[in-house]
Amino acid sequence: MRKLILSNNVTLDGRVGDALDWSIPGDDEDFVRRHIDLLTRSDGLILGRKSYEFFAAVWPSRSGEFADLMNGIAKYVASNTMADPEWQNTQLIEGDIPEAVGKLKDGPGKGLIVYASGELTNTLMAHDLIDEYQLWVHPVVFGRGPRLFADDLERMDLELVDSTVIPAGVAILTYRSNR
Repeated sequence: MRKLILSNNVTLDGRVGDALDWSIPGDDEDFVRRHIDLLTRSDGLILGRKSYEFFAAVWPSRSGEFADLMNGIAKYVASNTMADPEWQNTQLIEGDIPEAVGKLKDGPGKGLIVYASGELTNTLMAHDLIDEYQLWVHPVVFGRGPRLFADDLERMDLELVDSTVIPAGVAILTYRSNR
């Protein structure tokens, strides 16, 4: 069974929207190296439509180790409105999203990553499909925007399995589900 890892930038007050307004620069060496390590241990990226559209507008025109991994990895987009994704190696997930993601997890391969994708993340959490939570907590209180965890989620007990702080001040907290 493949492990599904949520990797998300988040503020101290739990905000996830508008990360370009508050996150550390995307070219921070430690930040990039850790994302490269995560991508090399995975072979699939699951995104909601909005996150897909943002990533697809940025990565296809870039090169370098991280960009090459992003462009080459299989991408699965959860959307009932998108017709034809153009970014290479992209497939649509339509219909019952939790069922389709469960089938992806049951299939062969390495790990799967969910980046950003707030609405999708909350759906996956509600269906207990996320195995590991990798939260990149930035040293900022933003005060507005969507939160990572929806107010109506059921209680989840998580186990802290790793923590580190990169020089930019971002605490990377890794939790596993206790199910």
